[in-house]
Amino acid sequence: MKKLIYIDGSFMPENRAAISPLDAGFLFGEGLFETIRTYHGQPFLLDDHLARLRQGLQKLAIPEPQNLQQSPAITSELLVANRLTQEPGVIKLIVSRGNTEIGNPDKTLAPTLVIRATKLDLESIRRRQQGMRALLLPWCRDRQNPLLAVKSLGYLENRYGLNEAHRKGFDEGIFINQEGELCEGSFSNLFLIRGESLLTPPLTAGLLPGITRAFILNTAKQLHIDCQETPLYERDLKKCDGAFLTSSLMEMAPLIELSGHKFNPDKTSKLLNTLQEAFRKKTT
Repeated sequence: MKKLIYIDGSFMPENRAAISPLDAGFLFGEGLFETIRTYHGQPFLLDDHLARLRQGLQKLAIPEPQNLQQSPAITSELLVANRLTQEPGVIKLIVSRGNTEIGNPDKTLAPTLVIRATKLDLESIRRRQQGMRALLLPWCRDRQNPLLAVKSLGYLENRYGLNEAHRKGFDEGIFINQEGELCEGSFSNLFLIRGESLLTPPLTAGLLPGITRAFILNTAKQLHIDCQETPLYERDLKKCDGAFLTSSLMEMAPLIELSGHKFNPDKTSKLLNTLQEAFRKKTT
């Protein structure tokens, strides 16, 4: 069966899909993307992802694609067409500034909208959920960079950070800013556990407002778990009992090591299990 993809008003086989080489997303990385996990054929927290996407479009002064409002219906059609209603899937929603005029790269036409639905690699997710090892990346992020608040197509620093982590035998790389504050991972948000409390870097440290991060913060408050958005440093790792990483695809994964500091998952399993149970209730 040929998988379908949606591009600018049309459904087409993935192996025939293409965008123009004059698209500003291809030429300059001008655009945004969202990665959304599906459960039983339903995209999880789709409204939150769309809200973040729209905020990013406003920040980058990219017009909203005409069909973006229909993205929930388009997504549902793709999930049915690609037979992903009964198994975990991944929605990739991409908006770029669109095609540039020939000879005038500063002027673009209508924005490009791409929506893709694929099967989730559950095996890789399970491996991460068994425990991850991360290292602090050896360069500093600029916390004043306004683009850190949007999930842009210019994702090269994140990809480079992840490749550096893999090259050194780790699963993830954690960014720090000029003040030495912990920020986020190349594809994840960071939480530390101290006793019965959750600690996570504030957005002002220089990180993307993660959708699963926000879900965990809201869930913790509903469960009356103490949760603080506070500046965190490498020295704080010694004062914490555990840590975990979050992302839309892997949900929550325990962190067993961060740059030589090792955590004992047994000390934090109760709190993690409580959060994971709340996650299950929302996704079933």
